Amino acid sequence: MMRQLPPDFFRTPYAFYERLRAEGPVHQIELRTGVRAWLIVDYGAAREALRNPTIRKDPHTATGAEARREGAARSGVGAVNERLSHHLLNMDPPQHARLRKLVAPAFAPARIEALTPRITAITDELLDGLARAAGPVDLMAEFAFPLPITVICEMLGVPTADRAQFKEWSAVVSDITLADPERMRSATAAVVTYFEDLLARRRAEGPGGDLFSDLVTAGDADDRLTDDEIISMAFLILVAGHETTVNLIGNTVLTLLSDPPRYAALREDLDRVPALVEEMLRFEGPVNMATLRYTTVPTVIGETEIPAGEFVLVALGSANHDERHFAAPEIFDTERNTNGHLAFGHGIHFCLGAGLARLEARVAISRLLDRYPDLRLAVDADEIAWRESVLFRGVQDLPVEVTKAPALR
Repeated sequence: MMRQLPPDFFRTPYAFYERLRAEGPVHQIELRTGVRAWLIVDYGAAREALRNPTIRKDPHTATGAEARREGAARSGVGAVNERLSHHLLNMDPPQHARLRKLVAPAFAPARIEALTPRITAITDELLDGLARAAGPVDLMAEFAFPLPITVICEMLGVPTADRAQFKEWSAVVSDITLADPERMRSATAAVVTYFEDLLARRRAEGPGGDLFSDLVTAGDADDRLTDDEIISMAFLILVAGHETTVNLIGNTVLTLLSDPPRYAALREDLDRVPALVEEMLRFEGPVNMATLRYTTVPTVIGETEIPAGEFVLVALGSANHDERHFAAPEIFDTERNTNGHLAFGHGIHFCLGAGLARLEARVAISRLLDRYPDLRLAVDADEIAWRESVLFRGVQDLPVEVTKAPALR
């Protein structure tokens, strides 16, 4: 039976997922742009699909019916600039292992932890700005977005003045449901041009101490990243490096402000913030569905055989709400054991930037709680609009009232 997303899916996908899980772990689905895929909805089947070697990522080797390829093109999947396709999320073994080995040092835990003072300083600068605002403040525009995009711009060594342009590009190229392929082509061409120019400057001026320079010089005696791999990885870092954290911060603040006593209690126990972030990753994670995969041979997942050449979508949000794995998953509980949640994926494509996202979220939420004890929503929670994205899970804006000057601690 072919399913379609219900009208209220973007506001509340979990009731739909619960109905599907009750019927089975695997379902056929048609997205609003006509793309048809097999949707994996329960925890066990999701883990199985994410690590199954016959379910691949590289679009250059994908095969399937002409109708499916046309559907992908209509959705924008086929419109992405070829030069942006040579990154980790589009690689399969052995190419994936090679590329990950070359770029992983830039995301080593010690290197990420060393960013804490700068992330804290950026956070405090943005929170100072909230105090100067008159009337309701959109926390997404004034805090949740500029924090991670500033961090990622500084990491890549690009001007923070370009962050508004990056936001526009990212919104276009990161959504597989986009119904305007021409807009997709225009945005991806602009991204390629931007990073081509940056690459030329780095080679002319010599590498600096930034992540883009690390990509340019990454390698060993026998291997280096190609120009297309450098540009593709910079593109991936740009998009994944801020989109996840933007949504994680916004979803966390909305959840806390929807329950003011919890917000107040957490402020008195900031040591609980790391546990809060992990439960939020499970409860209202920033990624709804993993990026597109496809089957290379007939593949059995949860007793369902998916034919070769079919698209596969893994619903991470549904897996993290699977009542067979997480007791009472609809309850936000910072005391629960969240081990094994799939917010950052699973298997070889586990998010390389997970440590950075966690660090930024912990700093952002801790400092917000400390500085603004009386923060509250400026509208009813039901009035807040969610992004209409199959891939990402986050709100479009988050109006808040800043009722007191920042606390000093």
